[in-house]
Amino acid sequence: MPDANPLAAQVREYFETRLPAMLARLEAWTVCESPTTEPAAVNALRREVAAAFIAAGAKQQFHADGTADAALELTVQGGTEVKQGELLVLGHLDTVYPLGTLARQPFRIDAGCAYGPGVLDMKAGLISALFALQALHALSLAPRRRLRLLFTSDEETGSRTSRPLIEAAAKGAAAVLVLEPGAGPAGALKTARKGIADFRLRAHGRAAHAGVDFEQGASAVVELARQIAALAAWSDPARGLTVNPGVVRGGSRVNVVAAEAEAELELRAWRLSDLQEAEQRLAALRPLDRRVRLEVEGRINRPPLERTDAIAALFLLARDCGRELGLDLAESATGGGSDGNFTAALGIPTLDGLGAAGEGAHSPGEYIRLDTWPLRAALLALLFARV
Repeated sequence: MPDANPLAAQVREYFETRLPAMLARLEAWTVCESPTTEPAAVNALRREVAAAFIAAGAKQQFHADGTADAALELTVQGGTEVKQGELLVLGHLDTVYPLGTLARQPFRIDAGCAYGPGVLDMKAGLISALFALQALHALSLAPRRRLRLLFTSDEETGSRTSRPLIEAAAKGAAAVLVLEPGAGPAGALKTARKGIADFRLRAHGRAAHAGVDFEQGASAVVELARQIAALAAWSDPARGLTVNPGVVRGGSRVNVVAAEAEAELELRAWRLSDLQEAEQRLAALRPLDRRVRLEVEGRINRPPLERTDAIAALFLLARDCGRELGLDLAESATGGGSDGNFTAALGIPTLDGLGAAGEGAHSPGEYIRLDTWPLRAALLALLFARV
């Protein structure tokens, strides 16, 4: 196997001419709209992605083909100096944009950036992995470990059906690389992510006529309002714990004491222990008005991606590879979650943010930077060869 610097030079030289082909692929996959809620559309993109990766030497395996939770699994054999444990690469095929978004948000190139629904999150990341494999093949190289690439279809709605697939694939992995976009326009890699918990708090009161029998009523709305005020005070910026009562409903008519009310809560934290503590406190809530009954349901749906020594070491390897290519990579922490949260919670070193650099994910201004995109794909090629 070549020394580090010659290999990096070869990979960089390969990608110096790849941008036009990468852009053509990006336009094709962007116009193939793939909202999570449209299984047929997601499956159409999955077929295109599968064909491209198979042509690059991968072998495919499908999960739940033709349904909303369809996933694409691909494998690539390692070289003769194969290391124990696979390298798992995670991505997702779905976007947040409904069908028809392209009519008002078309794919376009402007001032060194590519714009369009899903270009950053995360079709450019999938293409980076594809071209990384093509680079290794063109240079007669193989991944150091067997690669397993898992591209799911419901990440944008919480990965409820794909989480078991992700966790099962991760069990044999030595490390995980996540194709989510980097942080900010510089594309910092992500070595920590907050965990997320969703809960629903319901208050069951007693209805009464607001003018005739006001004292006979027990307002679920008043009880819920008091509870929400107390819950909001749990937020602790120093610890990174946030409690957001995002949606509140209650009551039936203005002249009726409300019998029912509910709030949807989202909690985020850097540490699993903080989420677990908040979960226990929620379960222990008691009504201030004893005539009202409280009901809590929900769970932690994404454990945090907590930075460990092994994750830090994986970042340092990526940073060193980046330097050889001319990339200056920083690490970052973000309050958003990804499928990397699941693998990190299993104790597997996970490096996130290896997709394109850009900004505006989930917005009309979503874009990727074109000046760094080929180099970030080159970074993936080096990581495939070295991890």
